[in-house]
Amino acid sequence: MHGLFSFIDRSTSVWKHITPGLRLKAEVIELRKRLAMFGLGFLMAFHIFLFVGPEKVQACSCAEPPAVEDELKRKTAVFAGKVKSISHPKPALMRSSVDPVKITFDVTTVWKGEVKPETEVYTAISSASCGYDGFIENEDYIVFAFGDSDRLQTGLCERTKPLASAEEELAALGEGQMPSEPAGFSSLKQAGDPYEDYTTVFIKSAITIAAITAGAVIVIALWKRRRY
Repeated sequence: MHGLFSFIDRSTSVWKHITPGLRLKAEVIELRKRLAMFGLGFLMAFHIFLFVGPEKVQACSCAEPPAVEDELKRKTAVFAGKVKSISHPKPALMRSSVDPVKITFDVTTVWKGEVKPETEVYTAISSASCGYDGFIENEDYIVFAFGDSDRLQTGLCERTKPLASAEEELAALGEGQMPSEPAGFSSLKQAGDPYEDYTTVFIKSAITIAAITAGAVIVIALWKRRRY
């Protein structure tokens, strides 16, 4: 009987030493599982954020637009043109709905502003930040732009829209005019400058210098021959 109790005591002592180790191993396994699930969830969220981009939520609220005449007075430039290209911001780790998109236009008609035949306009990438996201390449639009003349901007709350649906704006604005040419272009032509561009001037100057150099070499060679 004494031997039996002694065996039970030894077994209990061994179990007391083994049990904490087993518990620690189980806790480590559980911790690894949780870390793996957390890492998987983080990777999925990062993938959605990076590649899917911001969700388009109509969070922008626009008031009733003013009359066309009032908008013409308030805006920096008003013109019509065809979308030549659309440049989106480069992919980045952190993106915002206000990131700018650059739209390049081939301008056909101008009602206000010093607008060149090819003009760039910026807008927020998302309509959630009142950006106009309806631009399509090779489509015509009427654009009401604000901001500095060297960085025009437009948005969802302006009267910017496809030209085909701008009957009210076109009727109020009237005929309009052609876009302005780059500064100095027309003045050079009107001045009767014999050189159409700097390339022609360079070529003619190079030919003249080469002729003078060749003539000098020939004269020196003839002088040396007569001397000797």
